[in-house]
Amino acid sequence: MRMALRVLPAVLLTAAAPVLPLGTSAALAATDLPDAPYSLDATVSPAPLTGCATDVRCKLVFAPTGADDWSKLQGELTAAGSRAQAPVLDANGTVVTPAVPATVLLRAGTYSVTKPLKVPVNVNLRGAGIKTTAIKIDDAAPWINFNYSFLIKPTVDPDSEKDLAPGSVNTVSDLTLNGRCIKGKGAYTDGASQEPTIWTDAQSKTGCESDFATENNAGGGIKAGNRWTVQQVRFTNFNYFKLWVSKTRDVHIIDNRWDNWGGAGSGDEDNIGGGGENTGTVIEHNQWDQTIRGNSFDFTHAKNVTFNWNKVVANRYYAKLRDVEGYGSVYFESVVGGTVIGNKLKGANIVLKSNANYEHTGENFHVTNSRDFVVRWNEIRDTYNTGISLVYDDYPQDSLNPHKRYPGGNNTITENGIMNTAKSAILITGVKNSDKDAPDTITGNSIFNVGMDGTTEYVGYDPVGIAIGIGDGDKVYGNSIRDNQAQHTTWYGLQIGSSSNNDISVTNIHLTDAYGNGNTTPFQHEIIGGLIKYGALAALPPTNLTSSVTTTFVAGAAGWSNGVVTWSESVPQNPALGYRPIAGYRVYRGASLAADLPVGSSVVPGNLLTAEQADFESGVTGYTVYGGTAAAKTGDAAIGNGSLLVTTGATNRTVTLNGQAVPVTAGTTYTSVASFKAVTSGGRVVRAGMSWRDANNKSLGQPATQNKFTIASTGNWITSSHTEKAPAGAVTALPFLVIDNSIAGEQHLIDRVGLVAGTNTEGWTDSGRTYRYHVVAYRAGDLQNSTPATVIG
Repeated sequence: MRMALRVLPAVLLTAAAPVLPLGTSAALAATDLPDAPYSLDATVSPAPLTGCATDVRCKLVFAPTGADDWSKLQGELTAAGSRAQAPVLDANGTVVTPAVPATVLLRAGTYSVTKPLKVPVNVNLRGAGIKTTAIKIDDAAPWINFNYSFLIKPTVDPDSEKDLAPGSVNTVSDLTLNGRCIKGKGAYTDGASQEPTIWTDAQSKTGCESDFATENNAGGGIKAGNRWTVQQVRFTNFNYFKLWVSKTRDVHIIDNRWDNWGGAGSGDEDNIGGGGENTGTVIEHNQWDQTIRGNSFDFTHAKNVTFNWNKVVANRYYAKLRDVEGYGSVYFESVVGGTVIGNKLKGANIVLKSNANYEHTGENFHVTNSRDFVVRWNEIRDTYNTGISLVYDDYPQDSLNPHKRYPGGNNTITENGIMNTAKSAILITGVKNSDKDAPDTITGNSIFNVGMDGTTEYVGYDPVGIAIGIGDGDKVYGNSIRDNQAQHTTWYGLQIGSSSNNDISVTNIHLTDAYGNGNTTPFQHEIIGGLIKYGALAALPPTNLTSSVTTTFVAGAAGWSNGVVTWSESVPQNPALGYRPIAGYRVYRGASLAADLPVGSSVVPGNLLTAEQADFESGVTGYTVYGGTAAAKTGDAAIGNGSLLVTTGATNRTVTLNGQAVPVTAGTTYTSVASFKAVTSGGRVVRAGMSWRDANNKSLGQPATQNKFTIASTGNWITSSHTEKAPAGAVTALPFLVIDNSIAGEQHLIDRVGLVAGTNTEGWTDSGRTYRYHVVAYRAGDLQNSTPATVIG
């Protein structure tokens, strides 16, 4: 039985802290009930039996005694086994004559048991109705009696990994199971409380009246056997897994209910859990109430799973009370083949992934990725994460004990409606390209409003309708992405390529069908950055965003305020790996582009240098060149029209420049910045720094940035910056600019020089009031944006 806990890999742990966007209803969106509220009433099930009539294999048994009913109930179940008719099989094991089960029919009322009930093959256990018949773990039963065990289990344990009773059938139906997580809670009565009991860790780490160290894995609901049908059963108040399906064949889970009404408590294990190579499991027309705890469903190592027409509600109110990011999710881990069709999920999401994040022993030593799934016609809204995630991954090989890796692919995500997701609507990502060997199909999905938790980056992707970072030949078309909020949070329709993992890629993607129909953003003004972002090798976002307000007063008139945003330079990355220089910055006010700043802002905010020393619009003053000469240049500038032209002398050497001194305070952080461009030939590393001087003008060092990825080009300006604290004794600093390994006679331009207290050398002043601002760096060439950085004015 699986006990290992999932541990998310590093690639999936880079999400920024959630910040709810202003002016949206995201914070409490999931507190509303779905269109069809949770109900115990049957959806597709027949009416409960009211008696045995002429069925000689059926017995209406005794009424609850009010004491321990285990002995009498177990006796009735054992006796029923002798009344059942076993199936007839041919020599190949094929059923020729089906089994005829015997039935133990329970009366209305609550039966108490102190031990698990074992159900023989071909025996049905039925109640008088989901609202009227209950079986509970007796208040006096020691937890040890149910340690790693269940209230109802088969006599023929499927964990033997052999079908010892081929052709057998069993049904458990029309009753409530109560796991006594909290004594005296969870009973159903019309008009009773629908609130759960939620304890803090200080009150109980398990959430139940059990000891975390010894009893947290005791007292589950049903452990299914081969070909069991579980139908119209309510699961409530359980300390352990509510329904466990492992190493089984053809289990049907139909029209059941999970809740913690009536003050019930719950352990954090899955409501339906298991896997263990089970095959042919069908899960349809079930409902999970917002009071549940844990995942609604989670299988590992299963095949051909059907999860159709179910309803799950998770609520931010209960998530907050339980101190979890989310719950109710639908997980398929290391599952091959299946359908996820027609489900309605509110607050919950769908995840298809491998088993790589479990402890790498036993059945989790080898890794299997998701394959051959159809995810269709689902309604997913108000999720705490992505709507649908498809993750291909593995763990590193041990050369002395290598494991097998089974790649995934050939999954279809089509015609789903996804609305109001915290992150992206559909996410397809991975760790290495080798973990996926067949293309996926993502078509015809309708998406509204992503990124509603306010984060602007999650595992290498911006808030987008569809994020795809891995695949060769995938089909992604016919999808519609909209954002109908008053304040838009959807950055792009699609992001192609991960901005954080260079070991995965997207190639030969099909963005249109055979008739030229692609993906659409019907109202383009709703989508902040446009239809498509290419995320691979993205620029790093700017950092240290600040927002402030300046107020201007004019005599005899009312004053007005302007929002001022500042930020640090985006850090350059290695061009040898394919990264491009930073070409500039864009500022978005709310969800609209407010400013495009090629190279950078026209003024370095808080610049300690004079305008003449910074922008060279009035010539060149105050600079000393070592290894070359300086002159004014017009007509080619980072900002404005003037720049400083440096010509290397007669010998090859590193050329350095010092500007004029400005006062500084020892121990205070300062940043130097400058933009460079090659004139005659590119390829030289150009760097910014500062020269510290004491009161006697003695040098205390002249450090420059050791980031050598700022390489001068004749085609574009590139910016370098360096930040550090003024050393003890420093009273002045000079700009210190470096052109490494310059060739004799080469020429370079320098512009937009700055020296500031603090870290921020970029800035923009709004012409109106303050807003919520986003700032991106964009790279040279295709001008693709970095992940947005956000500040609220």
